[in-house]
Amino acid sequence: MGSCYQFAGILCRMSFVRDAERALCFETEAFFQAIHFPQYKRTKGVYGFLMDNPEHLYTEHEISELVSGAGPFAAAMRASRMPMVITDPRKADNPIIFVNDAFARLTGYSREETLGKNCRFLQGPGTNANDVRRLKQAIADRRSVELDLLNYKRDGSIFWNRLLISPVVDGNELVYFFATQYDVTRERAVKAIEHQEDYQLELEQRIADLIASEERLNFTLKTGSLGTWALDVPAQKLSCSALCKKNFGRSPTDRFDYEELKASIHPGDFNRWQDAVMSALSTDGNLQVEYRVVRPDGTLSWVEVRAETKFSAEGQPILMNGISMDITARKTVEAEKAVIAQEMGHRIKNMMATVQSIVNQSMRGDFDVATMRNNITSRLDALGRSHDVLRSRDFLSANIRAVIERAIEPFDAGERFVISGPDFLLSHQGSNTLALSVHELATNAAKYGALSKSGGEVRIEWRIEGEDFYFSWAESGGPPVVTPQKSGFGTRLIRMLGLGLSGKAAIDYNETGVVFTASASLASLSEI
Repeated sequence: MGSCYQFAGILCRMSFVRDAERALCFETEAFFQAIHFPQYKRTKGVYGFLMDNPEHLYTEHEISELVSGAGPFAAAMRASRMPMVITDPRKADNPIIFVNDAFARLTGYSREETLGKNCRFLQGPGTNANDVRRLKQAIADRRSVELDLLNYKRDGSIFWNRLLISPVVDGNELVYFFATQYDVTRERAVKAIEHQEDYQLELEQRIADLIASEERLNFTLKTGSLGTWALDVPAQKLSCSALCKKNFGRSPTDRFDYEELKASIHPGDFNRWQDAVMSALSTDGNLQVEYRVVRPDGTLSWVEVRAETKFSAEGQPILMNGISMDITARKTVEAEKAVIAQEMGHRIKNMMATVQSIVNQSMRGDFDVATMRNNITSRLDALGRSHDVLRSRDFLSANIRAVIERAIEPFDAGERFVISGPDFLLSHQGSNTLALSVHELATNAAKYGALSKSGGEVRIEWRIEGEDFYFSWAESGGPPVVTPQKSGFGTRLIRMLGLGLSGKAAIDYNETGVVFTASASLASLSEI
């Protein structure tokens, strides 16, 4: 026999007319393979057949003739490179009644080994059960089906079989199933590699994103001094990050289990901590508590702990995840603010009492309203200047030299004051008392004493001897001094300096100038 020639299959839309007696036709998109057989002299052109839906093409008798015959169509089926199978569903177990050589080459099974068997003999342990169920259902429903099925060759090797099965009916009777098979192992391998490459790229990107996210989290935890910890509730097993250990005064390599955590809690805060933990484990699982910690070196610090609890399906606490923060600095500031607020309240009360005293004393005596207003205003101004000095040191203390200089500021015309004495700090009340006293001394000097005449001078001196403080005000160069017949507010206020400092005060009306002296203990200066 001469050779036959095949050319590439193409997708086409065709109409097929069986014969004049039965004008059966169909249109389909199919793989069309054309084969030329030069040995058949009585035919011209090519023979072709569709790989999709050979429904109504042949009767059973004609199929038998084709299978066993030597005609051109049978030769075409045998010569095709497309593996083909025909089964007979009218027989038990729908056996194979025809396979071509391409099928034998694909599977490794000879025609004799294949005929009479069900197509499932190509399946194996790796074949997907869902795909098999889909295939069986299509056969039971007498409809076409296409799927990729993992099959096994005769030598045990696997291949991916793109299977297309179509029913063949004669009238309403199902007579055959026609199947084409195509080895798509390489195609699926290429797609698998491409998918693997895509998956690898996606995995690398996700890993990069995860690393970046972890770095951001670590930066946040480190910046905020946040340590992380986890407690296995049933096992009472605690695991901590290095920063968490640091918050409790431990190094990253130190052991720090749950028992050591409990032992580190200040005894005065232990019950409060324990109540907070038990409440979290028995209610909504949220924990937030602040408590003192005794570090290994004996120092105290404050920590704040927050956590969430995971519960089992039965509602039992199984895991607590949380963070810890060292809040010692915050607690120190809060304590200082509380002390300052308390002290400020005390000082405001004292200030109001001082102002009330100034007003009441200024209203005594035979003064007109204008004089009274000027006296009150000048004395309140002196009090305000004292507070300016205190404000520069957060109202806690004031330098004695600064207090005196601010008190005499309205009266200092040129070099009229000579000031000398060591620097030290006055308390809040001591600063106000000294400022008001110096203001009254300067006011009297401006009205009647050394500051009322050009060339007059005032010497202000103080010294410290042991635990005692000594202060003096000495005027010179003014008009002759006359002892007053009665004590005014200024004189009473000057005497108050000694009483306010729990010390002594005295005024000498020397003819050459007034001399005021006072003494008090250093302790009283800091206690006022």
